[in-house]
Amino acid sequence: MAQNVIGAEKLNERLTANPFNKWMGLAILALDEEKIEIGLVWREEMVSNPAARYTHGGILGALIDTAADFAIAAKIGTPVPTVDMRVDYHRAAKPGDLKAVARVVRLGSTNSVAEALVYDQEGNLIASGRGVYFTAAAKG
Repeated sequence: MAQNVIGAEKLNERLTANPFNKWMGLAILALDEEKIEIGLVWREEMVSNPAARYTHGGILGALIDTAADFAIAAKIGTPVPTVDMRVDYHRAAKPGDLKAVARVVRLGSTNSVAEALVYDQEGNLIASGRGVYFTAAAKG
């Protein structure tokens, strides 16, 4: 796998420069050559159904998309546009902070593929997904 071209501190600055990411309380928890871990600070506004009190699936999808994108960004120096994404929901996410662990599956000159797994505070797998990202955009 390609070496990281940007460190966790600079990548975290890029991550939190996005107002939506900042609102979600995203922060890079760990970064190495194989994976990135991004934490999400849970907020009451993330509830999908007030009676059930589960985290909205869109929040989980956004976390997967962002973590997968930033796994690629660590390798090429910048986040890039999402071309396609698939999300699988494995269990309801109760209120509480979440963690996404993402890795690059294929780093290409035009498109790249990355995947992410989302865990709750107890380590339960909540959701997973895979995205295709337009890495050629980083050159232009």
